[in-house]
Amino acid sequence: MATAEPIALVQNSNQIQGYRPKLIEFYGYEGDDFRHFQELLDSYLVLSNAHSDNRKLAILKSQLRRAAKVYFEKTILKDHPQVTYDEAMELLKSHYITPELIQNYELECNDMIQGEQEHPQILLSRLREAADLANITSEAVIESRFRAGLQLLE
Repeated sequence: MATAEPIALVQNSNQIQGYRPKLIEFYGYEGDDFRHFQELLDSYLVLSNAHSDNRKLAILKSQLRRAAKVYFEKTILKDHPQVTYDEAMELLKSHYITPELIQNYELECNDMIQGEQEHPQILLSRLREAADLANITSEAVIESRFRAGLQLLE
């Protein structure tokens, strides 16, 4: 007769210690989200203990592609040969996060309505995310958009 023994699940600590978020490449084309790229890059740099400015710049440069790489090399490095990582990120941010882009996000946020069969909490979550992209920080504005976007149940 077989006895049931408890099964112990052992987690390999090397898997956790070696975890690094997946880096994405940034092309600089319309529709590319620089803030998402920056968020993943910052996480990667923290988790990989990249503290040296030269190392951070090398990693940044290695993830830029096509239009973004050309802009970085031909404009930023040409105009600021001794640029630091933080300065480079600010210059990239000011180039790729334009007032027009923020306005587009704001318009999209204003046009959000509750989807069919969508729970109101999901709409509110989508609105908060859209407001973040549009740099809307006023909770009153978000709540107003939420009330306007709710569909009346018939």
